[in-house]
Amino acid sequence: MSARGPAIIRNINRFDVLQTIRLHDNQISRSELSDRTGLSQATISSIVGHLIDEGALIEDEADGPGARGRGRPLVMLRLNPEYTHVVGVKIATHQIVFSVTDFVGNVAASANIPLEPLKLTPAQLVAFVVRGVRACLKKASKTIGDVSGIGVGLPGFIDSHRGIAFWSPVFASPNVNFRELLQTKFDVPVFVENDANLVTLAEHWFGMAKGLENAVVITIEHGTGSGLIFNGKLYRGAQGLAAEFGHTKLVFDGPLCQCGERGCMETHTAAFAILHEAAKAGFRVPKRPLDYHERSRLIQAIIARAEGGDKSMAQIFEQMGRYLGLGIANLVNLLNPQRVVICQGAIRCAHLFEESLRSVAEQMVIPPLKRNLEIVIHHWGDEVWARGAASLVLLELDQRGRTEMPTGPFGPGRRAARNGKIRAAVNAVST
Repeated sequence: MSARGPAIIRNINRFDVLQTIRLHDNQISRSELSDRTGLSQATISSIVGHLIDEGALIEDEADGPGARGRGRPLVMLRLNPEYTHVVGVKIATHQIVFSVTDFVGNVAASANIPLEPLKLTPAQLVAFVVRGVRACLKKASKTIGDVSGIGVGLPGFIDSHRGIAFWSPVFASPNVNFRELLQTKFDVPVFVENDANLVTLAEHWFGMAKGLENAVVITIEHGTGSGLIFNGKLYRGAQGLAAEFGHTKLVFDGPLCQCGERGCMETHTAAFAILHEAAKAGFRVPKRPLDYHERSRLIQAIIARAEGGDKSMAQIFEQMGRYLGLGIANLVNLLNPQRVVICQGAIRCAHLFEESLRSVAEQMVIPPLKRNLEIVIHHWGDEVWARGAASLVLLELDQRGRTEMPTGPFGPGRRAARNGKIRAAVNAVST
């Protein structure tokens, strides 16, 4: 086994320092950094000094009782929000959400572009993204020269290592190298990720999985997705396609899924499954293709009827909870996470399926894990995508972007003028 070189060790240590500050609510002393990271005071002093010189960290005097030690004010460290900015893009079949986010994860500006067609050509989608990124940067009073990277979330089977969409409901064709297409349009690094992984990163950095070493995040919306945190890091698998909870199989020759397979978890838990079951129970659902807004209105009507005491509609959500409970029990038995976080977006029906979900999960989890079974439900809006995309960019810049800068249409002169700032961000930014 070859030893790690000094440069690799330095980068790992910087990673640990920045991550510890993030997970400590962005305020921590040098001595506490040393205790929490296990790094020596001398190493912490060196890393912190470099990060302060680069502008990534700021020193503040602590306030309140115990803020002074041996007559000296206790100096606290925090991330500098203005050190760099990143752009986040969340693509769905009905809209694209854009955000400009600072180094801490605060959203400086956001915007969205509604989409009319259910499926787009890659070229059409690239054009929408370029237009939206420029508009959102202008809204934030920033230029492309002020950002260090762009993170893009897509639904579907996404190779997060290469940015390839093997299948996505936003594309009419498979095997789209979306990262490569976008990278030709921007002179900063572009990263493409499964959208559920963006939610997982946001939950791990800012939300209900914050600071956990092992967690499962499940997203319930027009599809059913998931993300996994193993040993404090997002787990993507060998091909970048891990955690497709929505496409785990429940039934041989079961209902047809939107991915083209049969018997997937999504066919019992996603929005299209709710509509299908409601139609079987007598609720009027048009047989023609529905756009996002039509689907949303119908699902809200089904939820309202279930809340109003319609037993046939309530049964749909009770059954949905049973399937989710079974799937979650299998995940818990397999992975033994500290917590399972169920995230809801626009479709909020957890109050209708939570009881049956918990009942089945508690029944199916093996006895040694029942005592510590923790399932929480979190409601979120579009801001979770922004913060997740920001987390993705900061993570990827640290892990992949140290030496290679992408090419783009802006020309070598402009790129050369900005390389110093970008390289500094690439070296310092970390999860």
